[in-house]
Amino acid sequence: MVTTDAFKRALANLAGGVVLVTTLDDQEEASGMTATAVCSISVDPPLVMVCMNHATATHRAVHASGIFAINFLAVGAESLARRFASNRPDKFQGLDTTVAKTGAPIIDIALAHCDCTVEQAVTAGDHTIFIGRVLEAHAKPRNDLPLLYFRGDYGSVASIPQNSGAGKKKDA
Repeated sequence: MVTTDAFKRALANLAGGVVLVTTLDDQEEASGMTATAVCSISVDPPLVMVCMNHATATHRAVHASGIFAINFLAVGAESLARRFASNRPDKFQGLDTTVAKTGAPIIDIALAHCDCTVEQAVTAGDHTIFIGRVLEAHAKPRNDLPLLYFRGDYGSVASIPQNSGAGKKKDA
């Protein structure tokens, strides 16, 4: 059986894009957390997934509200990622946001966002995998690099051209 430490050390070698998952709690107050366990599932219908620890306030809020937004961060937003990774109650203070179709907060400085309703929730160990139907998706026309998390720190992948053809089909 693998040890917890060995498991964490191995998975620390998987770089992940950094997002802020935002939602509303049962008092309709903004709630959010930093996440890297996020990916697309399907184009038709448009589905994404995010994994959240059961112990987080944002997990409880998504479970209760049935909505969430995924806000993709750019390099330079490390302090924002650290803020949302904490338990501090004032995560949204001084932060410019807009309200998505579902009511979830959208972080204005995000590279892109997906606004979602919970389609399914799957319990997996100490986490829940929330599968979200994307109602709205928007990417800003910027050439910023995405913020990544790798081996316990934030950074970027400089080898990807900033003007790469995101979403363009390439010859196989």
